[in-house]
Amino acid sequence: MYRRRVLALCGLAITGAGCQGETEDTGTVTPVPSPGVSEADTGSPPAVTVTDAAVTPGAVVPGTDSITVQSANGQFLVLTAAVEGSGTDRTAFSLRFDGSTYSPQTLRNGLYRDGEWGKQFTETGGPLVFDLPATGSASDARLSWPSGEWTPPEAVQNRLKAPLPSFDVTLDGPERVTEPAMPTLEITITNTGDTAGRYVLALNRTGPRVAYAPVGRFDGELKPGETDTITREGKTPYVDDTEPREVTYHLRAPEDHNDATHRIKPVDEETVTES
Repeated sequence: MYRRRVLALCGLAITGAGCQGETEDTGTVTPVPSPGVSEADTGSPPAVTVTDAAVTPGAVVPGTDSITVQSANGQFLVLTAAVEGSGTDRTAFSLRFDGSTYSPQTLRNGLYRDGEWGKQFTETGGPLVFDLPATGSASDARLSWPSGEWTPPEAVQNRLKAPLPSFDVTLDGPERVTEPAMPTLEITITNTGDTAGRYVLALNRTGPRVAYAPVGRFDGELKPGETDTITREGKTPYVDDTEPREVTYHLRAPEDHNDATHRIKPVDEETVTES
């Protein structure tokens, strides 16, 4: 078994479905609609409901033909909002945190979620991503828009003010396989910090007949000392000499130095003879 070690990455929750189910900070958000208006108003403002909230050190975003993790300067607060009505766009929102006010980040290509390429905030709602300091007081934390506001639940406030935990990540797989056997890739993540948190990973491959192709986005929450193991069926290297003979997997995580690469080559006659 080949093992490439990735140094620790800091992680907390990223919203949206990943390889894990509901967690403390993503499963307890109570939708809060914007307040109503009086009959004297000329028209009803759009109703905004926050349906999900999560804290993360990075966000999985699409590129031209691959996915990667965009790191936060400190930590991301990723909110999912639903809008009924019209007239509220992304620029109408602001977030108060630790005495300062923040606007949503502009992610040129949006987010990569569940295979959806480029998820953006639209007139019906979507993700709002705020790049916040790594720690700070969350007692004043609230999301505001012209017709209402929303206060994060206590679990999310605690995530915002707590130090980000670190994670130890490894990418494993066989060095050589025989066609048509399918190699199995294994990603192991361990929370080496003192607080619960969520890892965020993106996996791509090159070869045997593609320049780049996304394999998947992975995120999950772990308590201190806990470990997750993710397995995925890989591609068999191509054995025709006119084509690339190996498959290479590229693991992306917050900060470039957390990345890992694993190559799988076909078993050739020379290897069989030597064994």
